[in-house]
Amino acid sequence: MEQLQRSVLLLPGTLGLDETRATIRDTNADMICLDLEDTVVASEKQAAREAIVGLLSEDIWGRSRRALRINPLSEAAAALDVEYVIGHVPNGVDSLFLSKAETVDELRELDVMIERARGTSATLQPIGYVVGIESAGAMTRVDELATASPNVSTLGLAVGDLSISLGMGLGAYLRDRNAYPGDMYHFHRSRLVLSAKTHGLKTLDFPWPIVPDLATLEDEARRGMMLGMDGKLALAAQQVPVIHQAYAPPVEEVERFKRLIAAYERAAAEGQGATSLDGEFIDPVTLGLARRVLARAQAPI
Repeated sequence: MEQLQRSVLLLPGTLGLDETRATIRDTNADMICLDLEDTVVASEKQAAREAIVGLLSEDIWGRSRRALRINPLSEAAAALDVEYVIGHVPNGVDSLFLSKAETVDELRELDVMIERARGTSATLQPIGYVVGIESAGAMTRVDELATASPNVSTLGLAVGDLSISLGMGLGAYLRDRNAYPGDMYHFHRSRLVLSAKTHGLKTLDFPWPIVPDLATLEDEARRGMMLGMDGKLALAAQQVPVIHQAYAPPVEEVERFKRLIAAYERAAAEGQGATSLDGEFIDPVTLGLARRVLARAQAPI
């Protein structure tokens, strides 16, 4: 079954070990990402790498997949992140989050860095790349970045730096979403979804930075889900169940799709490739949509 990526909880690499350990154990996020980039000042990066290696080696992750956000590939710190963390725990990371990825060459060089860091370990699981789209140039080249490496698994929308790059009024929008007549990031979400679905990738929506405002978070998550986003970045543990709820289909929709699947299976048993139920046409396309919805419905909140 396809792994859901509704929620990714970002945790600072310099958060206290006990607090981080407890959050990892207690949260139900589909993925947890330990950060070495913006939340860690330069003087603390090596200490954060060492702490992260320890956390990745512990049996505390439950159902959550493990991720690491490294420094921008254009900076020397990124190579140190890969060399130290991946070198110490070659199978300890499911995904790498790449901030400010700009060029195909950067992603291909990362392939080489990871291969060098992992050495000749016998059994190595793939490491997926979550490529952050954070500039006008990256958005323009999104299809090139999506296909730069077979390890690219997800395209992530990061509206902070992207808004600066495009000259957009993010601050005013965060204070009052009615300041813009509609969804200010409708195009950007849709562009990522189009590229991701074309190339068989997932998408990750930007985080809602006003952590206590859970109502707006749920609305933003639902908007992204309706546009085809696969999940949303969370900045605090209390945001995770809200995101999961936004991605959970309504009970009425679940029951309808169950009936559609049953009707299609009856028709298929009789040699028919399509049928209808209550006037609604059902074919393999409908069936695929129904099964994706039911997978979200069955996932833990």
